[in-house]
Amino acid sequence: MKKITYLFLLCLPICVNAQYTGTASVTKGLATKTVSNLHICTNGRVTDVGSIVATNSSVWTVPATVNFTNNSFPFASNLYNPCSGNLYANDVAALAALNGADIVNIDEDGEVITAFVFADNYFEMYINGVAVGKDNVPFTQFNSNIVRFRVKRPFTIAMLLVDWEELLGVGCENSNGFQYHMGDGGMVAVFKDSLNNIIAKTGSDWKAQTFYTAPIIDLTCPTENGIQRISANCSTQDANNGTNYYGLHWNRPTNWMGASFNDSIFPTATTYSNATVGIDNKPAYTNFTNIFDNPSNDAQFIWSNNIVLDNEVIVRYTVSLTTGVLEMDNMDKAINLYPNPAKNDFQITLDKSINSSEIKNISIYNLYGDNVFETNKYTEKISLNDISSGVYFVKITVGNYQLIKKLIIQ
Repeated sequence: MKKITYLFLLCLPICVNAQYTGTASVTKGLATKTVSNLHICTNGRVTDVGSIVATNSSVWTVPATVNFTNNSFPFASNLYNPCSGNLYANDVAALAALNGADIVNIDEDGEVITAFVFADNYFEMYINGVAVGKDNVPFTQFNSNIVRFRVKRPFTIAMLLVDWEELLGVGCENSNGFQYHMGDGGMVAVFKDSLNNIIAKTGSDWKAQTFYTAPIIDLTCPTENGIQRISANCSTQDANNGTNYYGLHWNRPTNWMGASFNDSIFPTATTYSNATVGIDNKPAYTNFTNIFDNPSNDAQFIWSNNIVLDNEVIVRYTVSLTTGVLEMDNMDKAINLYPNPAKNDFQITLDKSINSSEIKNISIYNLYGDNVFETNKYTEKISLNDISSGVYFVKITVGNYQLIKKLIIQ
């Protein structure tokens, strides 16, 4: 009996790998728990972390290696969070709760970008390789987030997405009456500039690659076609015993979060409907459909090509240098607001390099993007009698260009 058992153990990695022809490391069965419950939330699921050894002796962290307990990686701000009690009814209320300390400065002379994110379940966001925000809740209850950062265009968005698991190593959770339920993922995000214009939203123009797929019941099922890691034909049937399920693991590439990383090696992101993700009953999403489901600029849920089996995904997108938005030093120095802070009125002063006839439009916006003043001609002095105190942005159109300056009204 001992000899037979010994031969079986020798055969295990060889026999397993004989069934699988891809590039992943293969694990089998449940992982060993190494971290207990990263985050505690009433009515939330347990967020354990585990370790598992593959048949090639490599060691993997499941569901993923994350920065949730890394104090140097900032948390995102709450858009809607049942765990913390921040149950904002709309984006205006959520933004009003912020005092500016949340803004991560990447470029001191950049513009403030606001990102709205709903992730099932967890995300970490980098801009040009700089950590700008991580999810407040790794698993459930379902929440949504705001991330704000100051940056110059163009800039690159890179995000780690994780569909958390209760049964570590096999990508499953206890749900729908089954102990081994194969949960799904999904992420939607909208990025706005300081004038409330949408400058980026998730869709098929993003890149997405998977780095952990589980559970795999039959190792002959997953295939690879160039950069595509395909498990579309693999079973997603729930069960009550999945202790013999397999997991597929790939190493993340070096500097995947940086602007210089060549993401042409990633497939195109796959888009999914709201119904497929199943968010129509979640206030963390439905309270903010004006953001995520903008009628003229709708964001779509994205993931890799298998929203059920792929549990660790990296997505990327580069925001281009928008034509017509000037932040050049010479233009910024040529036009000034005085006084600033202002009370009853302020002046727009021009140096000799700019003729007043070149000014085509002057608009003032509040922090929520509402237009509180506009004129289509140069006006040296602008009255503030009908505008309440606060922080505003003055957009000045000069020929074919636009300059944005901050104005504080006392």
